[in-house]
Amino acid sequence: MRVVVTGGGTGGHVYPALEVCRIAQEEADLLYIGSLRGMEIDACNARGINVFGLDSGPVYNPVSLAGLKALTKLWIASFDAKKKLIQYKPDVVFSTGGYSSAPVMKAAKELGIPLVIHACDTIPGRSLRMFAKEARVVTSTFRATAKALPGCNVVRTGHPIRQELRDAIATRRPEEQFVVVLGGSGGAKFLNETMPLAMRELCESGCRVLHSAGRGQYEQYEHLAEGIPNYDMRPYLEADVLADAYRRATVIVARSGSGISEYAMGRIPSVLVPLPSSADDHQFHNAKEFETFGGASVLTQGARDGEIEATQESLAREIREWFQDGTGHAQRGLAEWDIPDATIRIWTQIKNAASK
Repeated sequence: MRVVVTGGGTGGHVYPALEVCRIAQEEADLLYIGSLRGMEIDACNARGINVFGLDSGPVYNPVSLAGLKALTKLWIASFDAKKKLIQYKPDVVFSTGGYSSAPVMKAAKELGIPLVIHACDTIPGRSLRMFAKEARVVTSTFRATAKALPGCNVVRTGHPIRQELRDAIATRRPEEQFVVVLGGSGGAKFLNETMPLAMRELCESGCRVLHSAGRGQYEQYEHLAEGIPNYDMRPYLEADVLADAYRRATVIVARSGSGISEYAMGRIPSVLVPLPSSADDHQFHNAKEFETFGGASVLTQGARDGEIEATQESLAREIREWFQDGTGHAQRGLAEWDIPDATIRIWTQIKNAASK
């Protein structure tokens, strides 16, 4: 069987696709088609996955000059993707979304190649929504995704998380009052500015904090953590350090992209501050799904009707409440939400689509 995998531009699309590639390699010939400007080319080369790059990029404003140039690149990329699919003759195309996947999904539709989509967020991105009804099946990370895709065949499989990360935190031993702040590889400006100030009093009382500020923002904000006892701010957490942090964390403070599925895997409650500019407000909806079953508390960056605004005081208060109330209820809800064999379930759906 031949499988084309596509998805990229950001790690939120690439890493789930690569995890599916990990098990697919055992049974199929793979070709990953991504963007030359994305991280997927280097990631595939490092893993020995055959990869083909398209000259494509995101279209932020289609009526601007930059937008018109991006649209032209996408049109050319669609032509190149179609040529590659004709040459490779895949039995199925699997997409996790992102701007680099749109030309490939368009080519698959035109050629009549079965398409399987994985939606990582509650509200799928624009490129996935464009082709969701063409897909044999849409697998999803979140429960709410089916409501966002009426008329589509949506099957909740859970999120494909790196197996080595699952293995690494299998022996989780949470420590008392240990807070992990995760802003992603690029960093979260709001958390970098606010969390050191919010945590000063708690740290002076014995709480410990490990804060990943992002490589691009660390030097700008590291001074805010200076002089705060037990506050460890770093540019980035490498895989082994992150796994150790998951093993030890009492609570996580973070944005709410699809990576929050890792907190469910670790049964770690969280205080989530959704990125207010996320496409279709998907981070807010991701966070609210976790709040619904008691796995997280949600604070909004800026005022929002019916919600609690994230401030130094409210962040400190929510963290204190997790310390005081315990995490047993959250752990049960997170365990029910998590699907440990998600990657295998997705691969099964891909094989089924290819055989129809």
